[in-house]
Amino acid sequence: MKLLGIICLFVLIFSIPNPCFSQKQVEISGVKYILHTVTKSESIFSLCQKYKVSQKDIMQANPGLSAVPKAGTAVKIPVATVSQEPKNPEPVEQTKPAIEEEFYYHKVAPKQTLFSIAKQYGITANDLIRNNPELTNGIVPGQVLKIPVSITNVEAQKANDIASSQIDVSEYSVHPVVSGETLYSLEQRYDVSHDDMMKFNPALQNGLKAGMKLKIPAKKAVASVEPVSVTGNVIQSKYKVEKGETLFSLAARFGVDVSEIKKANPSLFSRSLETGETILIPQQSSGKNQNSGKTEPSQTVSIMEINSVPPQDCDPINSKNQKFKAALLLPLYLAGNDNPEPTSIDKALLLSKISITKPAVVNPADTAVVLNGANIDQRALGFLEFYEGALLALDSVKRKGMNVELYVFDSSNQKMINALLQLDEFRDLNLIIGPVYPEIQETVASFAAKNRIPMISPLASAGNLEQNNSWYFKVNPSREYQIEQTALYAAENLRNKNFILLQLSGNSTSADAQLAQLCKEKLAVTLKKSLFHEYNIQQQGINSLKPLLADSAENIFIIPTDNEAQVSVAVTNLTALAEHYNIVLLGTQALPKLKSIQTENYHRVRLRYLSPYLIDYSRHLVRRFVGQYRQMYSAEPTQFSFQGFDVTYYFLSALYRYGKDFRNCLSNYPMELTQMDFSFEKVAPMSGFVNRSLFVTGYERNFDVLNLGTFGGHSLNPNK
Repeated sequence: MKLLGIICLFVLIFSIPNPCFSQKQVEISGVKYILHTVTKSESIFSLCQKYKVSQKDIMQANPGLSAVPKAGTAVKIPVATVSQEPKNPEPVEQTKPAIEEEFYYHKVAPKQTLFSIAKQYGITANDLIRNNPELTNGIVPGQVLKIPVSITNVEAQKANDIASSQIDVSEYSVHPVVSGETLYSLEQRYDVSHDDMMKFNPALQNGLKAGMKLKIPAKKAVASVEPVSVTGNVIQSKYKVEKGETLFSLAARFGVDVSEIKKANPSLFSRSLETGETILIPQQSSGKNQNSGKTEPSQTVSIMEINSVPPQDCDPINSKNQKFKAALLLPLYLAGNDNPEPTSIDKALLLSKISITKPAVVNPADTAVVLNGANIDQRALGFLEFYEGALLALDSVKRKGMNVELYVFDSSNQKMINALLQLDEFRDLNLIIGPVYPEIQETVASFAAKNRIPMISPLASAGNLEQNNSWYFKVNPSREYQIEQTALYAAENLRNKNFILLQLSGNSTSADAQLAQLCKEKLAVTLKKSLFHEYNIQQQGINSLKPLLADSAENIFIIPTDNEAQVSVAVTNLTALAEHYNIVLLGTQALPKLKSIQTENYHRVRLRYLSPYLIDYSRHLVRRFVGQYRQMYSAEPTQFSFQGFDVTYYFLSALYRYGKDFRNCLSNYPMELTQMDFSFEKVAPMSGFVNRSLFVTGYERNFDVLNLGTFGGHSLNPNK
């Protein structure tokens, strides 16, 4: 009867409007509660903040309640512990304008203290406690804190004074160095001076190496993640990645998009998942069950979209009377530069004019300066073609009125790089293009960041220097990114087609094998089962395949191997089928490079792939460039030549228009180029930039090679 009376009381209370609260008040066993219905974006942590109660009070009133309750769950909030607003609040000083308070969210790292966190964000310890009452019980690693944004400069200065007086400088934390990190990036990350870093780590005299364990002075040891603005709550859970799992398999498992997982884990924009790492899984956008998986509930955190920061100061500068200096660092392998001693290199030689003899090439007059040389190393031929394209770009920007001096240096090895960086002229540069090889870029990237000079990686897609260097630009997206975008393209634009995955033995780590696996996982989420088939053409032959083919719709084939012999046999069979069926082969840009397969066969099976390069000879700009190149060099331009023009012309034009710091302006600076389409995005809030734009290339049966649009970094745009 007592239970029945309580149920009736609930029903009665729900039916009576309450003018005082948007939630319902109930009384159970003499205790009053606010009955709160959980919405989609709420957690126990957010309820504690909303009602100013402790998590302990809520959990005692609701035994067994999850830290991330499902939407629609009724939660009892003890009324006696709810903080009441004062009836007569203290008047606000007229000198302080009313500001609607916003917050950052900060996850406490090991060894962090109340004062170190307050110092990091320029607030006082009292401000931190006021917005996080649970701190009165102590601070623990993993705890998520609200950091007020609207704090005055006076309060921030007080925070600095308090932090300086409370932290013991003799203590330190340990940072394990990973591949791609530089000494400069770590000094910036932890706000440690170069002298302090060298003092605590004498081994750095021999250089920074992956695997080293650096001591970071505790006074400066702060969280490695920069704060980001909060625009709304996103519920996330921790998940430990197991062997064989991919972004697509996790997206399918938890019912979220790959892009949402990447936004919650910004480092995944430029790398693949690693077995054993812990990532954040955001709440699914659909109503699917998110509990299918071993996840650990986490506090409410918010992640800002990578490119949501609006460009600052992107008005064109007055550069009419300004002189710019740019450097082009290419591995020219000039005589005498194979094993130089930096201390013995003469500065006059280093800045002398380039003199290279190349048959059937007429070098134009330019301001390039590099070590003298006469013989051409075969390894340098492609880079000389890049240089020739760059010279045509230099001529183009000068015709627009830009006063620019281009220095060209031989950067064949690390010793040459070390010698170049000692030149005073290097500190006066406004732009650095190169070096080419990732293994010798680190020193230049660190120098460029320290001197606030944009540095461009013009060819290589490997390396991850963009992770910690906001002055670094990577022109070519990584292979992993291209494969992932191809799978996304298939899922988003070909989802209603008939897919056939040919089962072939081969290298499981090849690009085409990875593409096949990602397409399979992604299509499993969006595609009807009847439209996806796996077929072993080696065992079952070509004739048994025909019943799986659609008579009128497109049949999309994927060949999951880079074994040239197997690809050749498969393409030959598909060519025969293409005489009677609508066949499309989806692959990677590696397929057209297989020498034993005739190009006309790719036209018959209508090959599709995504690539950062596409030369359309029907375009006016391309024809004009080819004509100028022929006239200047008496030769045909190669892909290196087009690349040299595109990279040099684009970044010199940006420098001329916006000045040295054009980093946040490129999103509003589209430009027609000869073989690339640039769409630069940050890989993390405080990182460098990577080009995300890929062309969808289509081979047609009439032997045309078409641009079917751009994909990646933005939605498919066939008109671009």
